[in-house]
Amino acid sequence: MAQTDLETLMATRGEYFFSLPIQQREEAARITRLCSIDKLEGNHLICYANEEQYRRLLAMGYQPTLLTPPSMQEHYAMWDGTNREAYDWDAYPTYEAYQDMMKHYAEDYPERCTYFDLGTLASGRKLMFCRFNNGDPDGKPKFLYTSTIHGDELTGMMLMLRLIDELCTSNDPRILALLDRLDIFISPCTNPDGTYHGGNNTVYGARRNNANDADLNRNYPDLAEQYPFTMAANYHGGSEVLNYPWDTYQPLHPDDEWWQLVCHEYADLTHEHDTMYMSGFDNGIVNGYVWYPIYGSRQDYMNYYQQCREVTIECSIPYTPNPSTMPMYWTYNHESMLRYLEQCLYGIHGRVTDSVTGAPLEAEVTILTHDHHGSAVSSHLPVGDYHRPIKGGTYEVTYSCEGYYPKTLTLTVADWETLVQDVQLVPEGYGIEEGDPSTGSGAAFTVYPNPTNGVLFVETVCTPSLPDQFYRINNLMGQTVIAGQITAENQQINVSSLPQGMYFITFAGETRKFVVR
Repeated sequence: MAQTDLETLMATRGEYFFSLPIQQREEAARITRLCSIDKLEGNHLICYANEEQYRRLLAMGYQPTLLTPPSMQEHYAMWDGTNREAYDWDAYPTYEAYQDMMKHYAEDYPERCTYFDLGTLASGRKLMFCRFNNGDPDGKPKFLYTSTIHGDELTGMMLMLRLIDELCTSNDPRILALLDRLDIFISPCTNPDGTYHGGNNTVYGARRNNANDADLNRNYPDLAEQYPFTMAANYHGGSEVLNYPWDTYQPLHPDDEWWQLVCHEYADLTHEHDTMYMSGFDNGIVNGYVWYPIYGSRQDYMNYYQQCREVTIECSIPYTPNPSTMPMYWTYNHESMLRYLEQCLYGIHGRVTDSVTGAPLEAEVTILTHDHHGSAVSSHLPVGDYHRPIKGGTYEVTYSCEGYYPKTLTLTVADWETLVQDVQLVPEGYGIEEGDPSTGSGAAFTVYPNPTNGVLFVETVCTPSLPDQFYRINNLMGQTVIAGQITAENQQINVSSLPQGMYFITFAGETRKFVVR
């Protein structure tokens, strides 16, 4: 198609697709602020722009070469949702068929799947999700799979739909284990207005941008912050590579070694089916900034602000492939998709609770001399669970919560291993009762000397006739290290066997419990 014809077509569509020559790689850092770079090929950038962005490029002297939009290079087989049993994942669903599939999975498999949407767009289309677990999501890592944030990149959408089908229908013990141990969210098409820009019955003419001419992968944050996801992946098209953080700046992510491990695992597994698939860059993986910088990406937002390990998976060089190739892409990616889900189960996991009441806490979990730029995680209500995927090694892990004494533990975990470490935090001031003992409003005991040289003496303060008292001594982890009984004949406690530190003594009589530090 001639450049003048493409100009007319793209002005009508409100979206321009073009290549742009650059002299130096550093130019990409400037151009990425003017339009949406999709990839770097040799000394050319492949880009998208809305009308305003395109005119700005022209005014600055750039000379783009317009290209035929990916979704208008052929017509595509569509499936209208009928004869479901014969559907072989080799045609794109119409919007109505897509919506019916998402809802029917939840209706047909309610013990595994629930459906929800994030609202209705002005077009009447919905941002739809299926959620999978065994009916009890509390305390489990939350995982997010999404695709087609760019409406014309459709391979990932088909992968997600087929994964939903497998999670609903398969009785493979591996699938059942994922349902038992994870809380999984999947949204196959997060830009339905872009995908069905040409109408609900076709993907011909699909656009990258949404109905507001915005590139959603350059415009975060979004609604993903509703849930504390542990891991995520966002599927794209146009290349074949796992693009890991950061996109925005050069310093490496604190978990760069872990990212390389899990990304190579994904890419290496695809090579068992085709050694040429995902074979570029560093054998199928690339640091986003090293490839080309972008700003406002979903993965950077999720990693920096939401404590979530998210990667961008470019799963097909064609943006909008012929749907007859979809079974092939499923074969390439299926095992990798399951392995990436399972990575959410490895690393350090556990619950943080109050050592006195057992109540769950929202605590910070920080790897000392390791975490920065949003890589620390938190425990979450309602059960106080935390989940920290990390490269195998030995780490100093600090648990801290406002109003509690922090605790640091030395933990060792291996790659592809799960370490469960539950932690109890001691409330600040625990063991000190303020008030006037003579009125009965304060502590009834004096314990001295404090600090001690190995023997503690216990005296009653206001009621010498109190009955014999049982006691226990707890360390800062809430563990009982010594227990016994104080009597009128023996009011001493030998603590010489305890290492230096802070402890809490609880005295329990017939009518009241007293705690001193």
